[in-house]
Amino acid sequence: MIGIDISDRSIKVVEISGGENPKLRTVCWSALNPNLIRRGIVQDVAAVMQGLEQALNKCSPVPVEGKRVVLSIPETQSFVRVLDLPAMSEREMNEAVQWAIRQHIPFDLERVYLDWQPLATSQTTPTHRQVLVGAAQRDVIDPLLQVVDALGLEVAALELEAQAIVRCLLPQNAADVMGVLLVDLGATSTNVIFVDEGAMRFTTSIQQGGDDLTQQLAQEFKLQPTIAAEKKALIGVQTNGNEAQIAATLRSATLRLVQQVSQVVTEYTSQLQSSQGLRAILLAGGAANLPGLVSIFAEVFPGIPVQLGNPWINLTMGNGKETSPPLSNADAAHFTTAIGLALRSLEYAPR
Repeated sequence: MIGIDISDRSIKVVEISGGENPKLRTVCWSALNPNLIRRGIVQDVAAVMQGLEQALNKCSPVPVEGKRVVLSIPETQSFVRVLDLPAMSEREMNEAVQWAIRQHIPFDLERVYLDWQPLATSQTTPTHRQVLVGAAQRDVIDPLLQVVDALGLEVAALELEAQAIVRCLLPQNAADVMGVLLVDLGATSTNVIFVDEGAMRFTTSIQQGGDDLTQQLAQEFKLQPTIAAEKKALIGVQTNGNEAQIAATLRSATLRLVQQVSQVVTEYTSQLQSSQGLRAILLAGGAANLPGLVSIFAEVFPGIPVQLGNPWINLTMGNGKETSPPLSNADAAHFTTAIGLALRSLEYAPR
């Protein structure tokens, strides 16, 4: 299966093979010019198609060989919630979801694609059923379909970024996962996903990411963006050495972003009656490589274990003879969503 993650700044492609013992077959990447995609919406189908074609032409270590793809839907243009509904037949449930979601969804229901799936029935409330509902605007989905259709690819599914991130970073059997926060720090946005009792309980997107930190450095110290990005990657938030002022600026900007994450988590978890509380934090995304980021999260979330997510947790390394990942963990962090998309094949593989 091929996972394709198209974001505002880049296109990332992962192909996974191996059936029940999946392994990373190849990865592909291409930058996108600014403004081709704005807040997750394709502005120029032809140009984005060309970007995807370029990515597919420079895969490593081998070209992709499949045609079936799973596409990501950006969090900024999607909606995920868990709804608590009375137990009923599947047909009745479908109608009930349609009515219930109107009270929560921030989009016009006539202009979205809507899907839902039942969660495990609680033993304490057997007369009710929780369902996970996802929705995405047609203005987002339709151009993405045009992009891949033009290249002769077959769309097996479209998934919310949050679904793919959860599948990549948590064990395949995650039914017992309680109170885990996944934070995906990208270039232009930060996705916040809370998983409790084995299911996503909420997901939201903060419109700040690694590029904002770079821009602040560039403005404050009058640096070229490329130089600011290099200093950010090398220095991070450690306030010592000859670059203490740069580190202090990065630390202040990063702290504000993490505090926003904390505010979101407090707001949403207070509304979840089933929540057992926050127990662990996993970081992902290219901006998660910022030196010292884990310490900032530990400061804002005292007493909560924080670590970088392991994108290899559900993958077999190589052909059995190799023991090291084909990418460094730092590089793999950029491909978390694409890996999770490609791993969808595991859930639907014949047993």
